[in-house]
Amino acid sequence: MSYFPVMIQLEKEPVLVVGGGKTALRKVEILLAFGAAVDVVAPRLRPELQEMPVGLQERPFQPGDLEGKSWRLVVAATDDRAVNRAVSEGCQALGIPVNVVDDPELCTFIFPAIVKQQDVVCAVSSGGHSPLVAQWVKRRVQQVLPKDIGAVNEAMGRLRKTLQQQEPDAAKRKETLKRKLAELLRNSD
Repeated sequence: MSYFPVMIQLEKEPVLVVGGGKTALRKVEILLAFGAAVDVVAPRLRPELQEMPVGLQERPFQPGDLEGKSWRLVVAATDDRAVNRAVSEGCQALGIPVNVVDDPELCTFIFPAIVKQQDVVCAVSSGGHSPLVAQWVKRRVQQVLPKDIGAVNEAMGRLRKTLQQQEPDAAKRKETLKRKLAELLRNSD
């Protein structure tokens, strides 16, 4: 089964991560890079998590953790399949999108391999079959993208706004934008 790709806005949105190990740490880092308001629940927490701007509760997961807050997403990243299953079932009963690391059967969404340069984001999925394949494709994407594609995108966004105000003809706006993009890409890297 293929997953439908959706880009979701997480800026200041509440996200729960269940687990406090290395994998949970990686997921928290990704979520923070997208501005999520992350809470972590785990009986043991890596020291690095205590240095991050996240809410921490050093205790086992409880089903009530899923209630009382409008979680945008939940990630189960424990090494305990029973806990991961409880998180998944609880989320699905409440209609909360859930990712259970390394267990696609329990997921309603998966974490893709991500390339991010400012607001330019590329996501690669293997449908949960092979994270190594997704990582390989990610590296290839990184090789072909200009190193400053994020800055190019920002410049194009500013020009687009200006042209929308100054040029009423959509076809002329598009041609101007295409020329500018080609120029910026020639000058990048």
